[in-house]
Amino acid sequence: MRAAELAGLPIRAGAAIRGARLFHPNGVLATGTLTRTASDSVGLPVETGPVIARVSKGVGAPGALPDVIGLAIRMEPHEGDETPWDLLLASALGGTGWRKTIPFPARSVDTAVLSTLQPLDHRDASWWLRARLVPERADKCIATDQIARRIDDRGLVFELEQTQGHTPFFPLARVELTATANESDYPDIGFDPTVHTTRTVRPGPSWLSSIREVAYRRSRQGRDAES
Repeated sequence: MRAAELAGLPIRAGAAIRGARLFHPNGVLATGTLTRTASDSVGLPVETGPVIARVSKGVGAPGALPDVIGLAIRMEPHEGDETPWDLLLASALGGTGWRKTIPFPARSVDTAVLSTLQPLDHRDASWWLRARLVPERADKCIATDQIARRIDDRGLVFELEQTQGHTPFFPLARVELTATANESDYPDIGFDPTVHTTRTVRPGPSWLSSIREVAYRRSRQGRDAES
C-alpha cells in the first residue's frame, strides 16, 4: 500500500465515525457567476460562466467561533474536458510568501485571506490563487446561518487574484454568489481539485496532490459507509 493510501485511512475512519465530511463538515452551498476580469491570455484559464460554490468551516466549529474558512468553486467543463473544474481555497496565515501555504483560522469571512495553499501548474509555470470578500462589511460573520442569510439577502462577492511564482498578485476574476442551494439537490457534488480540473492545469507538487487525492477519496468513502 502506498504511503498516500496509508495516510488516507484515518481520514476514512474519521468520516465514517462522524457520518459527514471529516474536513469542512459545516457549509453553505450556493449558486452564482464567475466573471473573468483578466485578459484571456494571461494566467490561469478560468472562463466566465455559472458556478456552484460552497463556503464552509474547516473543523465545524459551532456558531461564531473562529475556524478555517473554505471556499470551493465548481466551474462548468471547458470545451473538450470530461469533468468540471474545482478550485478549493482556505483561509491562510497570510496572502503572500510562505504564509499562503499554511491554513489558519479566521474570525470572519469578511477579513479572511483565502489561498489555494498549493500551486496550480499550468503551461510550465506555477500559479497561486487567493480570494478576498469585497467589499469588506462592518457586520462581520462566520456562522454558517449568517453566511446563508447574507448570500440570499445581498449576495457574496469574492475577488480572485493570481500570481506566478513570487510576483505580485493581480486580478483574475470575480465570483458572485447570489442564491443558496439545498445540498440534497447535489448529493454527488464532491468537490475535488485533484480529480476535477481542466486539461492544462494540475495541482502541484505531484506528491502533495497524491496525498490530497487519497484524502478526498477516503473521506467520501467513510461518509458513504455511514449513509
